[in-house]
Amino acid sequence: MPKSVLARCLGYGLSGTPSLGGRIVGIVLVIILAMATLAAAALWQAHAAARDQVAAQLVATASALAGVVDREFARAEALLQGLALMPTIQNDDLPGFIETGRIAADLLGLPILTVAGPEGLQRASTQSSTERLARGLPAAPEAMRVFASGHTEIGDFDEGNVPGQRRVVVAVPVLDDPQRAGSARGGPVRYALGLVLPRDRLAQALEEQVLPEGWVATMADRNLTIVARTRDQDSRVGQVFPAPVIAAMGRRAEGLIPDTFNLDGEPIIMAFAVAPRSGYRVAIGATQASFVALRKAALLRLGTVVVPIAVLGVALAVLLASGLAQSLRRLAQPQGTTPDPDQAPILRETAELSRALAAERAARDAAEAALRDRGAWLEAAQRAGDVGVWSWDAASDSARWSDGMASLLGVPGGSVTRAAYRQFRARVLPADRAGLDAAIARLLDRPGEAGDEPPDTAVEFRLRLPDGRLRWLRAQGSLLPGTSDGPDGPRLLLGAFIDITARRALEDDREALLRQQEFLAGEIHHRVKNSLQLVLSLLLLQARRASPEAALQLREAAGRVATVASVHRRLYEDQDVAGGDAGRYMAGLVDDLRQSIADRATGRDLRLVADAGLRPGLERLAPLGMVATELMTNALKYGAGTVTLRLVRVAGEMELSVEDEGPGFPPGFDIHAAHGLGMRVATTLTRQAGGRLLVDCGVAGGRVVLRVPIGQEDDCPDDRPDDRPGDTQRGANQNEPLPLSA
Repeated sequence: MPKSVLARCLGYGLSGTPSLGGRIVGIVLVIILAMATLAAAALWQAHAAARDQVAAQLVATASALAGVVDREFARAEALLQGLALMPTIQNDDLPGFIETGRIAADLLGLPILTVAGPEGLQRASTQSSTERLARGLPAAPEAMRVFASGHTEIGDFDEGNVPGQRRVVVAVPVLDDPQRAGSARGGPVRYALGLVLPRDRLAQALEEQVLPEGWVATMADRNLTIVARTRDQDSRVGQVFPAPVIAAMGRRAEGLIPDTFNLDGEPIIMAFAVAPRSGYRVAIGATQASFVALRKAALLRLGTVVVPIAVLGVALAVLLASGLAQSLRRLAQPQGTTPDPDQAPILRETAELSRALAAERAARDAAEAALRDRGAWLEAAQRAGDVGVWSWDAASDSARWSDGMASLLGVPGGSVTRAAYRQFRARVLPADRAGLDAAIARLLDRPGEAGDEPPDTAVEFRLRLPDGRLRWLRAQGSLLPGTSDGPDGPRLLLGAFIDITARRALEDDREALLRQQEFLAGEIHHRVKNSLQLVLSLLLLQARRASPEAALQLREAAGRVATVASVHRRLYEDQDVAGGDAGRYMAGLVDDLRQSIADRATGRDLRLVADAGLRPGLERLAPLGMVATELMTNALKYGAGTVTLRLVRVAGEMELSVEDEGPGFPPGFDIHAAHGLGMRVATTLTRQAGGRLLVDCGVAGGRVVLRVPIGQEDDCPDDRPDDRPGDTQRGANQNEPLPLSA
């Protein structure tokens, strides 16, 4: 590579700014370094995975060797259990048993076989003479534990009757009842049959397992005394595991000790496992040196791969940077300039970039022109709609408002100075300034992100213009999306002022018309009430001068006029029934009727049971109230007990029923044949309300039912046919409710 090219790529200009080539080479070096780092990390992870795999293999091997140890103990136990069932020992022929047992023990390489009694002495032995046994030879501790537990006992690697000689004893019980062998508690133990498992036997079982190079297996008893070892066995047998290893093992059944030392002081990784049957432990150690060698080999492989790639990448980057720099220099030349023949030909990509830049410039010019047109259009739209907009930047504490805004407020446009703002605020009517200040404070003090639910910043206020005119304005603002400044509050706010003078004038006119309408309606209701009261007074006055029969009719007519007055008063003067709630409306009528007739004339009570939310419509409440009053009046006259008015919802209809505790209607009662004025009035008003009037003869006492649709806007015609099934069959069953109108 020429030196001049490298100098141009990596060198600095006169201003000290690094060149494009230096940047590219630096980027390539960073990429190579990152790739090398990733490769090293991958190799390190692979090494760690291999280490974890070896550690798992250590634990698995230790667990397998623990099973091998238990297998040797299981063989010895099986031999003893088989010998315990021999007839010679069951018949207490211990010399004969020893002769037979010696043959089996010799065949299996287990020369020492003993029989111990519950008194703690050996009764027979393949090693001790009869004279020695007669002098009282103590039994092994494992044999004595058999008499206490009734199960097989395995001893630790310790000294027996011969000082200085360690051995491992396995003892099984000889039961009085051999058939109970194997049960949870076999029964009384007659003898303890034991044998000495040679240490060489256990060491051979350990050495038969093929272990990887550098691995050392060690077997220890439950006291962590070494019984056998695959290396330096003669010098290590009988020693105890180091205290740090014992502490790291704890009471776990198996595990891994990642960093410890063996008996030779070498750093190792140790795995251990406990044989579940015997409780003996097997530990396997692997030296740390093998792992260090693996790590060095991995790093060497990494270096042999990364270094050539780095050199090649830097060379390619320098060549690429040189060509790109020359192409960019030619791209920066003005159009029409003759290119330098010594320069490399321009790249295809730079030519495409040149064309794209030209198109981008043209598009930018067109966008700027369109933006100017759109700004002019928005200004014209604001002036036409009497709207002004404003913006406020919290970071610089600066604000702007449009020309339309300035025109609405009667102040200069452009940037908003504090003097202009004070001039605007001074023209706001004093009664409206507090609301305007509170809305601005809510907008400026609110933290949060753009797009959140905006606060209630809309406020309407009055402004006195310089010429003395009064103008109503509506102001509101919000956070510009994407300009939140975190928990300290918004950064850029936008808002608008709208001229609502014409709308407020229309609202004032509408409120004046509504007040006038309410006044006229109240005057009409007052005159109707007075007219009904005058008619009532005239009827009662005429009844005083009429004959008894005429006086009775006049008083009944006066009562109906009083009912009409009560219905009218409840419907048009009671605010509780303004929404058309039938329950509230009927409750007032029941109270009026109770005060006027029930308590005073008969001493009987009226009761109302109504479902909530029944609204048949205001146009139906008046006739329904008249019908209910007529029916309750008839029940008070001709019935007995408490009179109950019920309002319930049944299958999209409202059911109004009046019932008492009297004898009820007579059998075969036909309401169409009734000539009473009250029933005829009720029938007529029922048709007016678009309902059906029924008499229920199937209940105790009298019960009249009125059903009317709920939510139907148009009144039903008086001659509407009733198409409900069963209602047209009058007289078929006197217990069925009968329709009183068709």
